[in-house]
Amino acid sequence: MISNLSLPVILIAVSAVTAADSMPQPGSYGFNWLDAESHCKKLTAKDLAPVKSCTISTNAFGLQFNSHVCKISSRIELMVYTTAAECKEALETMQANGP
Repeated sequence: MISNLSLPVILIAVSAVTAADSMPQPGSYGFNWLDAESHCKKLTAKDLAPVKSCTISTNAFGLQFNSHVCKISSRIELMVYTTAAECKEALETMQANGP
């Protein structure tokens, strides 16, 4: 039986894991999809510091990769991937379908 004190602790722990999953980690790769001249780069903690929130996508640009979409400003919205290869393929797909 779970004690009355254990339940709030469990709920807080689950919430923290969910929040951590919605933010990309330093060392992931991304580009600003609002800038046609953008390129993939390895993101540092400094690059990610201005990010307030991200959404998780599993189908950006028609690709079946997990990614984060992280808005920084009206001109900067990062598409973030776990690997450099996924980032490169997503960027090339976006550019091939652009105007």
